[in-house]
Amino acid sequence: MTPARSALLAALALYAAAVVAALLLVPWEAAVAPWADLATDQLTAFTAEQVSAIQAYVAAAWLPGVLAWLAPAALALVVLLVAPARNALARIGPQGKHFLATVLAAAVLLAATRIATLPLVLLVAQARRDHGLLVEPWGTWWLRWAGESLAFVVLGALGVALALAILNRWPRRGWIVVVAGAAVVALATSALLPLVQRLEGTAADPALTARVLAMADRIGVDVGTVTVVEMADRSPAINAHVSGWGPTRAVTIYDTVSGTASPAEIDALVAHELVHVREGDVALGTLLAGLAAAGTAALAAGLVLSRRVRAWLDASHAGDARMVPLVVAVTLVAALVGSIGAVTMSRALEARTDREALSVTGDAQAYADLLMRLAITNKSTLEPPRWRYALLFTHPTPLQRLALMDQAR
Repeated sequence: MTPARSALLAALALYAAAVVAALLLVPWEAAVAPWADLATDQLTAFTAEQVSAIQAYVAAAWLPGVLAWLAPAALALVVLLVAPARNALARIGPQGKHFLATVLAAAVLLAATRIATLPLVLLVAQARRDHGLLVEPWGTWWLRWAGESLAFVVLGALGVALALAILNRWPRRGWIVVVAGAAVVALATSALLPLVQRLEGTAADPALTARVLAMADRIGVDVGTVTVVEMADRSPAINAHVSGWGPTRAVTIYDTVSGTASPAEIDALVAHELVHVREGDVALGTLLAGLAAAGTAALAAGLVLSRRVRAWLDASHAGDARMVPLVVAVTLVAALVGSIGAVTMSRALEARTDREALSVTGDAQAYADLLMRLAITNKSTLEPPRWRYALLFTHPTPLQRLALMDQAR
């Protein structure tokens, strides 16, 4: 069997393993399926002014947001399929220095995907500012965007070039190293995420930290680290999440929570995050991300090693810079498709977590008040079109979640 075929079969096996793991380990339920009841009868819980404010923001932000989600993969596909663009990219680097040429080609293409999304991201940011969700100075916003873009371009370009160099140097077994490396990167990224989030700045909130630890002790959960991040100077949005695994596991809460939510609402929010910890949702997400990343690396490696694909791209070997658009396009398209599966699983996990967290606090009214506060403050979409719900929503809608609270009363 050729290395290309072995890699492609490995990709199929890894993707299949991810699907099987998701089917077995995610608490699937019809209530959050793409065709689920969106519980529009719960809209009466909001005033006309609240509904109008939320709808105005959503109307301004949803289209550029969706286009920004699609743009990177679309641009990479265009460069891959249009021979003049592909060839121009390959000529950027010095001839004969294959690693440097692939680094530069990948950096230019990845930078182009960031620049292509910039007008759309700016429209979303302006909508957030117009509707009170973004309060930080534009200068700070630009610095953050530039820093994120630089990290994305540099790390991505080095990853692509290193993978192609390995495949070129060891054409028979190199793909195994690339696949293993992709899995390790996915696992390491999940583990290091809490450390990266702390770079945003942390706030001292002993009372909130003590509240989290007390509830964790009560329900027997090891939270790892409690981090309160400084968000009030950037946005009034309320949020909390769990991330990391092993020694890096952390519960992260925005500092906007303490000044906005009531003690009972904070308990509901904390209980929700602690249930995620107790149920091992981050570990499950990390496992699935690792399988998906390894599968995508195997798919890209199989295509790079294919003589037919190289002939189509007019590439002389696996380390040719003409292979860069293929690797980037496969990665970005796979990430786009994978994100749809990820949000579908996330909705099911979040619905389960709502039910379990409610059993921890026993206060359906406080939980409903928290959901109302989150929807109003964060201007969460209340009545999404079915296709947007299916493709983009990581949580059940606020109306669906309120319906669960109604059933619990």
